Amino acid sequence: MEEKICMITGANSGIGKEMAIQLAKRGHHVVMICRNEDRGKKALEEIKNRSGNSKIDLLIADLGNLRTIKPMVDQFLAKYPRLDVLINNAGVFKQKRTTSVDGFEMIFAVAHLGHFYLTILLLESLKKSAPARIINVSSDIHRFFTVHFEDLMFEKKYASQKAYGSAKFANVLFTKDLAKKLAGTGITVNAFHPGHVKTNMTTSNDSRFVRFFTALSGPLYTPVNKAAQTGVYLATSPEVSNISGEYFKKCAIAKSHKMTQDEEYQSKLWNISRDMLNKCGFEIKPDI
Repeated sequence: MEEKICMITGANSGIGKEMAIQLAKRGHHVVMICRNEDRGKKALEEIKNRSGNSKIDLLIADLGNLRTIKPMVDQFLAKYPRLDVLINNAGVFKQKRTTSVDGFEMIFAVAHLGHFYLTILLLESLKKSAPARIINVSSDIHRFFTVHFEDLMFEKKYASQKAYGSAKFANVLFTKDLAKKLAGTGITVNAFHPGHVKTNMTTSNDSRFVRFFTALSGPLYTPVNKAAQTGVYLATSPEVSNISGEYFKKCAIAKSHKMTQDEEYQSKLWNISRDMLNKCGFEIKPDI
């Protein structure tokens, strides 16, 4: 298999690290995007050792701090000739409402807005590298919620499960809208549900919501190596080279919430996300 350059956000733990290991084992060049340099370096050495592949690099950016994203992208563009695969994986879960340094509700800021900005900044590199792939890590929990446009930042009433479900819903909306916008460019965009995985994010937030979702998902957690398989499949398999705008589960197309098909919803999220970035001083053009 031809070597691909694969960027993975949140690659120092959980599903992100496991996808990095599996892609590295296949001989691909992995670029880890991590918030914490020390934890990133430790994970980098582990990924190298477990995969037997030395082509693992680390770049630092905090998806919850928009001002750290472009400097990291500039570093990437200066060093790498192309980008074949972008995996938007990083996420957080907060039981109490927390805001990012830019003033956005933290779950939404990391899971959606930071990845929205990162993806737009990398589009030209992806287009030049086509065929290329964008993969967004969502969750089946999105089926039980929607994007709360009337209170997107949960300023009126915060509920951790609603905030998380809304962000995961946004991941699917973004996937479907971006896939349409990129039709004909050679870039595919898909999302997937990894399963309910016992990671640092879940174990450090063992709330009623986590227990509720565990019950919905089945009595057992999905082992992290299996949880990563669909992401790796979407990144590498020739079977999905021409499939775009879909939601996957266990390496197969699955149904997402019916409202994720709503083009008005998709456009509304795109426009609001763009306006948020513009208000922070990051100029995002209307068209991509």
